[in-house]
Amino acid sequence: MNTMKREDFIQATLDYAHVHNLWKEGDRILTAVSGGPDSLGLLLFFIEVAKLEKLTIGCCCVNHHMREEAEAETVFVSDVCKEHGIECYIRQAEVPKIAAQTGESLETVGRNLRYKALYEIVDTREYQWIATAHHADDQAETILYHLLRGSGMSGLTGIHPKREQIIRPFLWATKSQIQEFVDTFPYKPCHDITNDMAITTRNHIRLELLPELKKYNVGIVKTLNQTAEIIREEERILTLETDKLVQQCVNKQPRKILIDIKAFNRIPLAFKRRILRRVMQSVIVENQLKGKTISFDGIEVVRDLIEHGSMGQITSHAGVMVYLACGKAEFFCGNTHDGIKEMVFDDSYELHIEEFSKHPTIIGKNQFILDADKVGHIELRQGRNDDIFFPKGMSGRKQLFKCMKDLKIPAEKRKNWPIIADENYVYWIGFLRGSRYGLPDQQTKRYLVLTLRSK
Repeated sequence: MNTMKREDFIQATLDYAHVHNLWKEGDRILTAVSGGPDSLGLLLFFIEVAKLEKLTIGCCCVNHHMREEAEAETVFVSDVCKEHGIECYIRQAEVPKIAAQTGESLETVGRNLRYKALYEIVDTREYQWIATAHHADDQAETILYHLLRGSGMSGLTGIHPKREQIIRPFLWATKSQIQEFVDTFPYKPCHDITNDMAITTRNHIRLELLPELKKYNVGIVKTLNQTAEIIREEERILTLETDKLVQQCVNKQPRKILIDIKAFNRIPLAFKRRILRRVMQSVIVENQLKGKTISFDGIEVVRDLIEHGSMGQITSHAGVMVYLACGKAEFFCGNTHDGIKEMVFDDSYELHIEEFSKHPTIIGKNQFILDADKVGHIELRQGRNDDIFFPKGMSGRKQLFKCMKDLKIPAEKRKNWPIIADENYVYWIGFLRGSRYGLPDQQTKRYLVLTLRSK
């Protein structure tokens, strides 16, 4: 393999950066540098092009306190920056200590603290971008990692060249190309020995799986990077189309999200799954449900409920409750094992009352008829512990919540189920059961048609 000259590497990186609009003249870029060959290469690249591209460069090095060499590595990075007049920010992250307190992995805690430090510097020192040294080999590992976990298309888009304030100008280059670039400078990069140990899933992929795959396809890294590029663009188009379909069937309300079932059922299967994942993820984020992961099987359970379920049925997945009511699928925080985290049906419905002089010929499932002269002031309200119900077709009476239980209304829903009543009687357990009181007869002259609608 021919060695790439320094100027060729720089030009290839600039071409990649310009194609993906990673920065513009006058931008301030904070580089994330550990002292290893990849991140050192990133710092050296920006030192070389800063004047040409009219950029201001800074550097952040985080000491994770996980290895004895870490302190010396931060000194090394600081010295390189000092030599080239680059502002260097050294930050301390007590990763082992915090991991022991939270129970999270060292890798997760390290990543979170590292990015926290980077964003704090960006905010306080007014940098536009954080540059990281992710490269083509990292991309290949990421694709395989998500593939092994059963990720959908979103996961297979891999590492993006630009996302939020993070830019990755080395994604075009392999690790060996970056090493060749660094070798043209008089610096010896630091080496993290833990990268040579198969102690994490990613290390196993890098040290064992990728070398094995190269036996079947020597260009597997390039192939996986091309695959990610193709999927990324297709994902972008599918996301735009999903946005349009969401507008047609999804209605976000305080503390819950509604999907119109008829509109949803007209949508192709692939987009149904995308819409459900988006809606459920929105509930998870809004309610800060940490550690909740939406699985393919979970989405299929929810989809089956919406497509084939009947009113009043309920299911849950990943901390998201899904309930069918009045032509809508309602998504809110909770699960069928522990109950609803927060009741959300207080103002979910509205009652429309119309008066007629003749008995209506067609009545919908969400409608009920009363004799206007037999009832008082009709209102929509919640059930009460002292409410008594006189079911139509039965003699005697029942406690309202006992009757609701017999109707298979989940316990956590009963307090907020829509009830139609006046000052004296409950006339209708919304959608499900009517009272024998207040009904029209042969002497009725004024008919009240009650219509329950989801807001």
